[in-house]
Amino acid sequence: MKSIGVAVLLLILAGTSYAQVGDPARGSTLYHTTYKCTDCHADRPNPNLLPDKLLLKNGTTAAGILNAMNIAPGMNVYLGTLAQSPQDLADLAAYIATLAPAAPPPAANYQGLWWAAPANSESGWGINFAHQGNTIFASWFTYDLAGKGMWLVMTAGQTAPNTYSGTLYSTKGPPFNAVPFSPAQVTATAVGNGTLTFSDANNGTFSYTVNGIAQNKTITREVFGTLPTCAAAATSASLTAATNYQDLWWAAPAGSESGWGINLNHEGDTIFATWFTYDLDGSPMWLVVTAGKTAPGVYTGTLYRTTGPAFNSVPFNPANVAATAVGMATFTFADGNDATFAYTVNGVAQQKTITREVFSGAGTVCQ
Repeated sequence: MKSIGVAVLLLILAGTSYAQVGDPARGSTLYHTTYKCTDCHADRPNPNLLPDKLLLKNGTTAAGILNAMNIAPGMNVYLGTLAQSPQDLADLAAYIATLAPAAPPPAANYQGLWWAAPANSESGWGINFAHQGNTIFASWFTYDLAGKGMWLVMTAGQTAPNTYSGTLYSTKGPPFNAVPFSPAQVTATAVGNGTLTFSDANNGTFSYTVNGIAQNKTITREVFGTLPTCAAAATSASLTAATNYQDLWWAAPAGSESGWGINLNHEGDTIFATWFTYDLDGSPMWLVVTAGKTAPGVYTGTLYRTTGPAFNSVPFNPANVAATAVGMATFTFADGNDATFAYTVNGVAQQKTITREVFSGAGTVCQ
């Protein structure tokens, strides 16, 4: 019986390399008719069956097929035929390569800033998604019944394909300028529930009940620059190496000031940030800043506080949203996971060291 070594030697002596380009169409004929591979393998190999699994693993190269002839029971019968034809080996390998199951598409990641659809139709409110694993942490920036800024948060777990649900909370806590900021003084009150259902990567619906008021909004991504693509981070080093800062950030070290946070939406050379924190009386307060790039790793802009129509207004009229400048903000990034947030609000100047909030796996990285 010829050995694999003899088979390879014959190919070399013939002056032909078996690592040549194959014709998958001709390979199909070889697979189904000439060498009758379907006597032992499915017409479309099933990766859950061991023989087919090995075929898909080793049969995509001529060298792999030759090796199988030497070690797989019954395949040595081809040492005198298939093994002697470099072109047959190349063509058969090329065809088998087409049979490998397609890699599943990457899981959709919805991280970023969303607002009512169509875009601009209800400018003045929005909802941020920090999407990690099968969980979306949502922070919704809107207005209470008196028109004062109100933010609600929700940790929404995946309940079905493209669907995430959770409880909506309103929180109170220490004022934004409290030193130290004590997480023990933060209190959360359940006010309802919300469900996010996505029809594709950029469109969805936000259904919610808040204090007995049930509504449904069609939502879409807010685009003000080049949208980044977000996916699960392989390791924490992936966050450090990132040059796109889109994510939910909070005080460093992680957990030290749990109860407030800032969403950075990074598109092109602009960061639109929504900061959820507390007013001097401890009530919820949110501020926004459109921060342009002023130097490598540095983004600066004016902080605004807004009032507007109540969250349940139908229609929600953007013309009734009023923004008042209250100060300035600057973000300075040491790397993709470490930064400082310097701000002045109504004459109060402070600086916070911030880091990404990771609540599942290694987090999410955008690029």
